[in-house]
Amino acid sequence: MTLLKTSTVFFLIILIFVPQAKAITSGGVIPPTFTHKSGNWFDSFGLTRDNADGNDGYLPKLESETIGVNKELAYSIGEKFKDSYTDRNAIAEAILKYVQTWTQYGYDSDNVVMGGEAQEEWAWNADEMAHNFNETTGAVAIGDCEDLAFLCATIYDGAGFETAMISAPGHCALLIWLPDYQNANVYWTLSDDSRGAGWIWVESTGSQNPLGWTPSDFFDGDWTAYTLSNGVYNAQTPVVSDTSSTGGSDNLDLLIAIGFFILVILSRMFRI
Repeated sequence: MTLLKTSTVFFLIILIFVPQAKAITSGGVIPPTFTHKSGNWFDSFGLTRDNADGNDGYLPKLESETIGVNKELAYSIGEKFKDSYTDRNAIAEAILKYVQTWTQYGYDSDNVVMGGEAQEEWAWNADEMAHNFNETTGAVAIGDCEDLAFLCATIYDGAGFETAMISAPGHCALLIWLPDYQNANVYWTLSDDSRGAGWIWVESTGSQNPLGWTPSDFFDGDWTAYTLSNGVYNAQTPVVSDTSSTGGSDNLDLLIAIGFFILVILSRMFRI
């Protein structure tokens, strides 16, 4: 009996003090908990959710809360996509459509209240977003550009894609490395990536945005892409390496103009 009691006590001690393998997002519970200090809201990882910049800012570090040793629901969604398809292009398209289906764009100030005050700026991590939609009840998760980008990033990570968080003026989005995809309008090169063109844009803020579509506002490359390597985020400068698709409409306009000019000349010759 004494041995049994001792074993039981020892087992309970293990349960209490040994970390469990399954990680849960900020605060260890859903819904998550946050602490207000020094004028900002901090999560349990020490990142500010109401500020993107600085050492404690959420961009791009918030992604690290839902991958690696911290992976949970969002990452597992990506793993399921990886197991369900054999073609990587099909996986990539399906993931974007999935996020577009189960999320809805909404402004922080309309949807996030902390300490009784509406938040002008707020970022949810991927698992927090994933726990807020429900395929059974039809409930969708509401977030703005960075929330949707972080959700996409973790799901694509889980499916085995290389990802890079985009920080643009007034906007956040995602790049994935998919050089064989045929339907992108721009193929990007990153400054520290010797492989050349092959990064394509993932824009999940609109339900009809196709995979690989870079909005024209960002053709100038005036933004930063953050890749993750060995636990360290590296800021990289984008370069447009393949603009053949983006220039397609311009070439068409030129051909139309030339054709019109030829018709005018022929019509004058005919009248003469």
